[in-house]
Amino acid sequence: MKDILHIVYCPFTGLGIKEFGGQQWFDYREKIFKQYTLASLQNQIDKDFILWLSFRPEEKDNPTIKKIAQAIQKTDIKSIFTFDGVMIYDDRGVWHNQDLEERMLRSLEFIKSQVEPANWVFKTDLGSDDMFSTEALAETKQEKPRERGAAYYLNGYILNMNTGQVADWNRETSCSKYTIMYPYDVFFDAKKHLEYVKGLNSHEFVPLVFDATRLPDKRYMCGVHGANISTTWNNPERGKEYSGEEKDKILKQFGISL
Repeated sequence: MKDILHIVYCPFTGLGIKEFGGQQWFDYREKIFKQYTLASLQNQIDKDFILWLSFRPEEKDNPTIKKIAQAIQKTDIKSIFTFDGVMIYDDRGVWHNQDLEERMLRSLEFIKSQVEPANWVFKTDLGSDDMFSTEALAETKQEKPRERGAAYYLNGYILNMNTGQVADWNRETSCSKYTIMYPYDVFFDAKKHLEYVKGLNSHEFVPLVFDATRLPDKRYMCGVHGANISTTWNNPERGKEYSGEEKDKILKQFGISL
């Protein structure tokens, strides 16, 4: 039995107040995912992870799902799609939390049937328009598994996908890219799973709720493009902007080129 099952979770549709922005929005987000997020995952030193994409039930027969699946199939990334909606506590579309346990039960049962057992599950949350640097997942896996353990990032980069601008992203609290460590049996039991993360109502709470380690800076990049739920380019968290060879070197670390 392996020690750690690493799952990278991307909630694709069903998150927030605007669960789905229409077909044009979905097609646009599929292109962003393929060009940026998927490219950064394919660029990882450690590819021993499962990419979990979650969608609403309404997207199950949407032709864009096939495009996403075909893009992943061209890589060596293992993936699982579920269609029970978002699988985390939603601090904006709060009505999603009312039947979260019921929906999570279905999704976790399906995922469990598709993976090999392990001692621990590391679940890393990543937005479907965000990126990790090449060493990020390998560094995360090096963290010691522990009860109620977690790992989080503070400072990273931000990419304006409309203009190609890259800048520092300096936060005061943990960002939305974080990892929670679960005992295997807890992760795959919806009731225990939700009890385990009780109090994690938003990513800012990770260091407050868990025995959390801060991971190295500059390992993640937020993507902004005008169709984000909350992140914007004109934000006080944006710092130094990069250009020329310095910018190209940063992008290369994330497996992307403009």
